[in-house]
Amino acid sequence: MYFRVLLITICLLLISCTEHTQAPLRIGTNTWPGYEPLYVTQKKSSEFLNKIKFIEYRNASQVLNGIINNSIDVAAVTLDEAVKIKALGYDIQVIWVIDESYGADALISMNSETIEALKGKKIGVETSALGAYFLRRFLENKQLEKNDFQIVNLEVNRHLDAIKQGTVDAVLTFDPVKSKLLESGATNLFDSTQIPGEIIDVLIVNRANFSTQQQVTLSQFLKAHARTVIAINSNIKPYYHSLNNRLNLSETQFFDSYSQIKLFELGRVEQWLTQADQQQQLIKRYSDVLLEEQIITQACDCEHLVSTNILELVKNEK
Repeated sequence: MYFRVLLITICLLLISCTEHTQAPLRIGTNTWPGYEPLYVTQKKSSEFLNKIKFIEYRNASQVLNGIINNSIDVAAVTLDEAVKIKALGYDIQVIWVIDESYGADALISMNSETIEALKGKKIGVETSALGAYFLRRFLENKQLEKNDFQIVNLEVNRHLDAIKQGTVDAVLTFDPVKSKLLESGATNLFDSTQIPGEIIDVLIVNRANFSTQQQVTLSQFLKAHARTVIAINSNIKPYYHSLNNRLNLSETQFFDSYSQIKLFELGRVEQWLTQADQQQQLIKRYSDVLLEEQIITQACDCEHLVSTNILELVKNEK
């Protein structure tokens, strides 16, 4: 009898502890240099090793599915991808801005040294959102038509092999794939320096399922992350190995890659999140392109897509 009572008591204590243990905050990313500082922040503090869990996906489409299916709590995506799933009816919010691509997204060809030489050939593009938008902006910028090329839907994790195997002649891709192709002798035909300010990486949450405790955890993490970004922007060299862990770039590729993205420090995050007019102009541009490309069926009702709630919590963190 004594042992039975003891066993029941232990079970009740275990249940109680389980109920009061906060599950780790799950953040989903694919591989992109701008997301790597998030991993550095987690590893710098033992506190976040338990509070934050990263879920690594192979491509952006999988990250989007993760936030839609509640397999993750926070997703690192491009802003146009956030517009896409908001327009599809999912109650998500942009709560943080990570970086801007300034050359790290590009149209890369292995055999064609000019855009004219690429005409009629196959371009691999992940057409879920960013790829479709970037393709449209390339065509507009160069006054071309989609039927000037053969467009092949191709997830980014297949870009490198597809080029090497000759399945496609070019890819609309981003780092680390871009840098690896260029070092293999490929040619950069167009990149995000020609559309500055248009490729932005953000963090989004599924608003209906994001609890108060998760908001607190995320704000604590982003407060620490803001310090990480300042340190990296000041001197990236000490962070070479930790940032390059998943990218697996050569030293030259690594430093070239990070020279082509702008990591946002806290002041820049605040500036972007609070500039409503500029946000809405860019968001409308995304929405229009995605609608015309039939990726969404109705314009995005995105007036309240961007939230400053987490920013305010971060600013109030001590």
